[in-house]
Amino acid sequence: MVDRPADSNSRPSPAPLPLSSGRAQLSRLATAVTRYGVWARVIDDGAPYLRVSNPESESAVEDVFCEARAHDHAFIASFGVHLGSSDSLDLTAHKVAWLVGATPD
Repeated sequence: MVDRPADSNSRPSPAPLPLSSGRAQLSRLATAVTRYGVWARVIDDGAPYLRVSNPESESAVEDVFCEARAHDHAFIASFGVHLGSSDSLDLTAHKVAWLVGATPD
């Protein structure tokens, strides 16, 4: 008799997606921006991006993309504006929080 799992029709769970450098930077930005009381999560849909939303508003949502540069990574708003770099994470987080109305200035 061969030992088998209880459900022989079950599939193994999929392997986790590799942690790209852009995704890692987006994760760092997510951690920084949540200090402003907003929600942030990395979306892995083709090229990863960060979706940030203000829980105080139904419409305050911003998607932030990450582009590799020669010496760092750039964070770009969904409408194409450069928000900052991985070297200025706190300032970039403040700008993103401002975009979704979580900071007064």
